[in-house]
This record gives sequence, structure tokens and C-alpha cells, in this order.
Amino acid sequence: MISHFVLVNTLINYMTRYKSQIFIGVSILVLIVLLIIQVQWISQARRLNEEQFRHLVGLALHESVSEFMKDQQSCFELSECMKKLKSASDSARLKSEVARLNNIIENKFKQHQIESSYTIEVLSKADEQPQSRCFYYSMQKALSDDKAMLNVYFDKREKNLLDSMGTMFIASLIAIIILFSLFGITVISLLRDKKILGRTTDLINNIAHEFKTPMASIALACGMLKREKVLSSPKNVTHYSDVILTENNRLRLQVEQLLKLACIERGELKLNADEISLHDLLSECAACLKILIEEKKGRIDFKLEATNDKVKVDRELLQNVFKNLIDNAIKYSPEEPKIRISTQNRNGEILISVTDEGIGMTREEQKNIFDRYYRAHTGDIHNVKGFGIGLSYTKMIIDAHKGSIKVWSKKNIGSTFTVVLPLS
Repeated sequence: MISHFVLVNTLINYMTRYKSQIFIGVSILVLIVLLIIQVQWISQARRLNEEQFRHLVGLALHESVSEFMKDQQSCFELSECMKKLKSASDSARLKSEVARLNNIIENKFKQHQIESSYTIEVLSKADEQPQSRCFYYSMQKALSDDKAMLNVYFDKREKNLLDSMGTMFIASLIAIIILFSLFGITVISLLRDKKILGRTTDLINNIAHEFKTPMASIALACGMLKREKVLSSPKNVTHYSDVILTENNRLRLQVEQLLKLACIERGELKLNADEISLHDLLSECAACLKILIEEKKGRIDFKLEATNDKVKVDRELLQNVFKNLIDNAIKYSPEEPKIRISTQNRNGEILISVTDEGIGMTREEQKNIFDRYYRAHTGDIHNVKGFGIGLSYTKMIIDAHKGSIKVWSKKNIGSTFTVVLPLS
């Protein structure tokens, strides 16, 4: 009893864990079964259509020969011509009688709604042709010849058969395509939503972790300020007040980044564009992160070759972009960061490249690096913090300025982020 309970519990856990895969697998199986049924149904319909056609042709030929036999003189002349066929007059008489028989067959085919093109032959022995293209009917009674056969050839029978089934076949094909397309869209949406859900969960965990540290610092500083020993020392009061202010600013910046990202996604971002010098902006961004890079004993080298660096952009937003790129270059460098910032002009644009010699990325990581909430694996670097929205935010800001951003990276070699912006 216990073993059965454990087995059922294990099965339930397995189904809960892999419910998406099970759903997709069962759905694919059902679609395959439906496809097989549909193919068999079409095949069955084709076979029934062919049987009905053969029945109508046989009936029409029977009626045609019966009507032809009413004129005994024509039957006699046709029989004699087939036996002799020595002179041109015999050949002409044969063609005339066959044409008369063909007219009768044509009328009977119209009565039975047989519209396929055909040709006929009256031979003294059976013609060896594929059954799908040739119909045989005995002329023994009409011509008093045991081997006399009327052969009817349908040269385009397969095409006519498909034409007769055209509406049903096309409707079935369209239904199958729509069904598989909807299934594919559903599966893709399910996998995408599952991926976003996983990344959203990671984002919430990162936010909780990022907010926890400054909040703990603020709480600690507030607790210290309540002590008389600390209050009696202006130096200590100033120190703990600075801690509260610094951590509060840190929280404010993080919240603002999240709110701006939400505004961008809703299409509510408003750019306060002014013409600025991009070289000056890059220098300011590097200066803001000077303390951080000095702590890691790194350096930033500039190679500003662009002769025209005037761009019309939102200064604050673009400053966030380049601070984010430089900050990432510092964070993802395991040793002393060596960062190079370069610019150049090309076709009325300015290209800004931020290059590091850090841990780099795989091709798979590069495909997802600009996705929301995506965070690349940091290898042996365990102190990298963030929400996974920095590069997504960066790309949205660049796109809003009608620019572009791309990345080149190689594992354990480094990365280069290149931003392209239109000049003023």
C-alpha cells in the first residue's frame, strides 16, 4: 500500500514538474493522429470518387453501345471494315462509323456529367493499357466478333480527379495548415511565457536581494543614531547620516531604472533632446566610475578618432547607457579591468565602442543578452549584482534615439559593445 502511494506521489510530482513537456508531447501526438485520419479520409474519398467515375463510365459505354447497335447497318459496316481495311474507302468508312459511335458516347458522357477528355479506339483485340487510363467494353454483340473491344482512354484522368476533389482537398489542406500553425504559435508562446516567467522570478529575487542590503544598512545606521554615545559625537552623526543618504540614493536609482524601463515598454518615454558633445559625455561617464575602477586597479583608455561628435540626444538617458556599458565592463573583468573606449565616424553616424578583456560570452548568451531580465552566467565571478535589465534598458534607449547596438564577444577573451547613433 505504501509503495503504491509512493509511486503515485512520484508520478504526480513528475507530471507537475514536466507538465509543459507532457502537454506539448500529448498535443503533438493528437495532431499526428488527426493528420493520419485526415490523410486516410482524403484517400478514401479519392477511392470512392474513382469507383463512382468508373461506374458512370461503364454505364455510359453500355448505353452508348446499345444505342449504336440499334442501327444494324452501321454495325455490319464497322465489322466489315475492321475485317478488310484494304482500301482508302474502307478506312474512311471505318473512321465515319467510329466518329458516329464517338458522338453517341460524348452525348452519354454529358448525360452522366463525365467531363474528362478522352479518345476511343475500336480494335479486334484487347489493348494493353493501364486500367487507370483505359476502359474496355466488349463489342462482341455489336460486331459479332469475340475479340472486338471498345477502348476509351482518359489521358488527364489524375488531373481531373484532383480537380473534382479540389474544393475538399484544398479545404482540408488549409484546415491542417491552420491547425498546425495555431499549435506552433501556442507552443512558442507557452515556451516564451515560461522563459519570461522564469526570468521574472529571477528579477524578483534579485530585487529583493538588492533592496535588502541598503535597507539593512539604513536600519543599522538609524539604530546607531539612537544611541547617546553616537549622538554626542558630531563626527559619528555625520558618518551614519551619510550612510543613510548614500543607501537611500542607491535605492532611488534602482527604483527609477525600473520605472523608466516600464515607461519605455509602454511607449511613454519622452526624450529631452539637446545637442551635446559625445566625447565630453564619455569622459564624464568614465569619471563617475573612476573610484570603482581604481578599486580594482584597472584603467580606461580612450581612442576618440571621430572628427564630428555632435549628437542630439537626451543627455541623462544616454549617460545612463554608457555608464551601464562601462560598469558592466568593470564588473565582468575578473582581474584588473582594461577598458578601451573608441569612436569613429561613418556615413553620417558615430560609432562608439566599449571593449573589455573580461570573461566574454558564448554565442548563445549573445543571442539573449538584450532580452528582458536575462543574465549571462558569470563563471567564477560571484559578486556581480543587478536585475538583468541593464542591457535591455540600454537597447531600448538606443532604439528610442534611432540608433543601434550590437555585441561581439568571445569566451575568456572579452567583449565589445558598439553603439551607432546618427549625427546632428
